[in-house]
Amino acid sequence: MINKLNQIYNMFSDELSKELYRLRVNWLMTGKHEYIEKIVELSHPEFPVWNSRDEKEFLDILPRDRKIVFYGAGTFAERLLPYLAESSLNFVFCDMNSERQQEGFFGYSVISPQNLIDMCDDKAVVICTTKYVQEVEKYLLDNGIKKDEIIDIRSYFKCGTGDEYFNEEFLNYSEREIFIDAGSFDLGTTIEFKKKCIGLTKAYAFEPDASNYQKCLIKSEKEKEKLPKTVVFPYGTWSSATELCFDSTADGCSHIGNGKTIIKTAAIDDIVDKNDKITFIKMDVEGAELESLKGAKKIIQRDKPKMAICIYHKPEDVITLPVYIKELVPEYKFYLRSYSNADNEMVLYAVI
Repeated sequence: MINKLNQIYNMFSDELSKELYRLRVNWLMTGKHEYIEKIVELSHPEFPVWNSRDEKEFLDILPRDRKIVFYGAGTFAERLLPYLAESSLNFVFCDMNSERQQEGFFGYSVISPQNLIDMCDDKAVVICTTKYVQEVEKYLLDNGIKKDEIIDIRSYFKCGTGDEYFNEEFLNYSEREIFIDAGSFDLGTTIEFKKKCIGLTKAYAFEPDASNYQKCLIKSEKEKEKLPKTVVFPYGTWSSATELCFDSTADGCSHIGNGKTIIKTAAIDDIVDKNDKITFIKMDVEGAELESLKGAKKIIQRDKPKMAICIYHKPEDVITLPVYIKELVPEYKFYLRSYSNADNEMVLYAVI
């Protein structure tokens, strides 16, 4: 085992990747949180390390003597909703998105940032985003909100930084990119790629969770002027076409498991247009990465696409995924990056 880990360690193309791999393996072997803290410090030193609280515990520590403003009506806020309904908090949502302000958020009204600044109530502002924390905090401070009235939710949630997959310096894009988004959730990753790469001309999205699949369809229609040609499949990616038990959670954590839901799966090789040269594969499929790679074997060997593969869902992924990819295409160069304040959101990149 030690020899194999050393072999994989030496597959990585830069010192940061090697150190992240060493720390990840040490954490998996010992369970000591200090290794995760070092990963966070190396990867994004301004990002607070998760302190192991869950949603209910977080809400319990919020003050009851003032109004709570949740700035950002998105994924984090949605995670709080079941607990907010049972809490005694006086709260409101705030978002700069005008559509959110008009349509509301799961039945709740949404105020604008200017409404927030104009509020006379004693308040505490919870920044419910990971990607624009500094911008939001600066806006609040510049407009008279005191530092001690602002709460950064990242300290209390296991969360990602929101900038994974497309922003690393070792990724080079062509004039015609064709993208596979395996585990597309709400199509947000494809939309982010289009923002990053004007050469994105076509995308294939796979999302087996029925609720999330509908989100993808709605967003593909809503964003059709901004998106490339996008084909959305209601399948999980796997090594073959079959039916599997599925734990459907209607969020980014739905996964193949022991749930009562039955989903259909597909091998990427079998369903993607064989005339398309695939240039980028992203996989975040909650532990089905190895089987999904097996189902894309022909495309990977033929097209040698850039790949961003999540490597944190199973402990054995740190061995099985790089070994399998290297067997398919020996000339791939490997990089490892972390995008989280905890033990999640670690991505293995394979590039030519």
